[in-house]
Amino acid sequence: MSESIVSEEESLGTPEVEPAGETEPEVEPTAKAEAKAEPKPEAKAEPAAPAPARRAVRQWVTLRNGSMDLRVGTGTLCDLPHALRSAVGRPHGCALVFEPSAPEEVVDTLRRNLSDQGFDLSVAEMPSSTCDLSAVAALDALLAERGVTADDLVVVVGGYETLSVASFACSSWCGGVSLAQVPLDPVSALLSGPTPRGLDLPGLPRVVAQNGSARFCAIDIEVSCRPVGTEEMAHAFAIMVQTAMCDSDRAFGRLWDAADELAAGDVAALATQMQDSVKTRGKVVASTSAAVRQSIGYGETFARALGTLVGESVPASALLADGMRFAARLGVATESLSIDDMLAQDELLERLGVGTTPAPVDADALVDALHAERYRHSRRFMLALPRSLGRVRLSAVPDETLAEHVGAWCATRPSL
Repeated sequence: MSESIVSEEESLGTPEVEPAGETEPEVEPTAKAEAKAEPKPEAKAEPAAPAPARRAVRQWVTLRNGSMDLRVGTGTLCDLPHALRSAVGRPHGCALVFEPSAPEEVVDTLRRNLSDQGFDLSVAEMPSSTCDLSAVAALDALLAERGVTADDLVVVVGGYETLSVASFACSSWCGGVSLAQVPLDPVSALLSGPTPRGLDLPGLPRVVAQNGSARFCAIDIEVSCRPVGTEEMAHAFAIMVQTAMCDSDRAFGRLWDAADELAAGDVAALATQMQDSVKTRGKVVASTSAAVRQSIGYGETFARALGTLVGESVPASALLADGMRFAARLGVATESLSIDDMLAQDELLERLGVGTTPAPVDADALVDALHAERYRHSRRFMLALPRSLGRVRLSAVPDETLAEHVGAWCATRPSL
C-alpha cells in the first residue's frame, strides 16, 4: 500500500464583501479632491475577518488485515460524513454509537451531517463501559436490535476501550461491517486504529488480543487533543516515542525535529505527528516479520508490571516512559545499544515533558511482577530491547542482569 499523503484543504471563511455605499456625484477634479479630504461623518464598520481555514490530511494506514482511511486535522468531523458517503457509494443504514462521556456537540454534529448525506441513521449509547467479551456481546446485541448488516456502516465515538470493543465486534459482525472511529482523546487517537486494546477476562487483563479492523478514523485535533502539560498529552507523547523507536531512525529523527514545536503546543506540528505516528504504528504491526510486529510492545511489560505495584498513584505516561528508559539501559548492558542512543531517547522524553515514577518500589516485588506479566503471555522470558534508534527486538535477559538493573532502578526512587 502506498504511503503517499494526500492533502485536502478547504477554506470555509466568508469572503470579504465591500460595504455598499451611496453613488458619488460627479464633480470637478479639484472639488472632488477637497471632498475626499473632508472627514466622513460616520466611520463604516470593517467587514468581519474570515473564519480560520480548516485543513485535513488524508493518509492510508496499512493494517495487519487491510488498510484504514485516516483523516487528521481541524474540522474533520464535519467532513467525515461526506467522505463516508463517497466511500460506501449508495448510503444504507448507519449506526452512530457513542459512549456516555462523549461531548453532546460532537454527537450532534455527526448526527446532522450523516443524516444530510442520506444515511438511514440510528443513534444509540454504548451499552457497556467495560473492555471484555461481555461488552462485545452487548454491542452485538445492539447491532442486531438496530438491524445492522454487512452492507451498513457503524460510527463509534469514544475512548480507547470503547473503540477497541467496537473494533472486535465489527470485525466479526455479519462477517465484517465497516467501522469508522472518532476518538475523543490523544491516546485513543494513536492506538485504537492500528493497535486496539486486548480484551479482559476475569483476573486476566488484555489477554484476548486482536488486530485493528477499522476502515475509517477521523482525528479532529480540536476534539481529540488536550493542552500540553496534561497527563493525556504526556501519555500521547510517550506513545509517539515508543512508536518511533520501533520503526526506524528516520521516524525517530522526524519526532526529534518536531519535539520543540510539539512541546509548545503547535497545532500544525501536532496534526502532522499524529498522522505520522498512526501510519508508522500500522506499518510496524502489519509487517510480515513476527520479530518486527512483536517490537510494538516496547516498554509495556515493565509499565504494566510496575503499574500493579504502584496503582493509580503514578500516571500512565511515566510508567511507559520508565519502561522505555529501563529497556534502553538493559540494551546497553547487553551491548546491543549504544550509550549515545540511550541518552538520545532520554533527552527526547525530557524535551516532550514526560516524567518518571516518583513512588518507592521494592526491587524483589518488581522482579516478580515482571516475571508474572511476561509469563502470562509466553513461556519464555524475553523483553523488547532496543538495538538502535528505530530497531527493537525481543531479547533474552539473564536473571542476574535483570535483578541487578531492577535493583539499580529502584534505588533511584524515594525510600520505602
